[in-house]
Amino acid sequence: MANDNYQSDPRLPEQIQNVGLSSETQCQAIALPLTKESLVLVLRCALDIENSPYTHQQIAWWADGFQLAQFDQENIVEAAVADIALDLHLQWQIYLENTYAREELQTLDFSKIQLPAEWFSKWLAQLDA
Repeated sequence: MANDNYQSDPRLPEQIQNVGLSSETQCQAIALPLTKESLVLVLRCALDIENSPYTHQQIAWWADGFQLAQFDQENIVEAAVADIALDLHLQWQIYLENTYAREELQTLDFSKIQLPAEWFSKWLAQLDA
């Protein structure tokens, strides 16, 4: 039997991401290098969501790819920076599960969901940015 709770590769465009017992709507991948500078950029974009080219959903899935990059021998990522990206992605998933009923998650447009701004400010502060 196939596992319905798989994690798609967030770096591939137009993938449906699965969260717990729900499937997220399609999400265009962010085409930025997996660097601390890019993480700072997407966190700042998250704080200015009205003018941002990225949704919080895109940012969360990009952050997942970022933290996975720490295990790539060719893409050295500081563990402390990768931990912030991991926290962002996990907080996205926890927020979804704690904020919406399972039935809502089945029909929700995840691109419209916004995490609390203070979380992004906290992550920026942790990066000294």
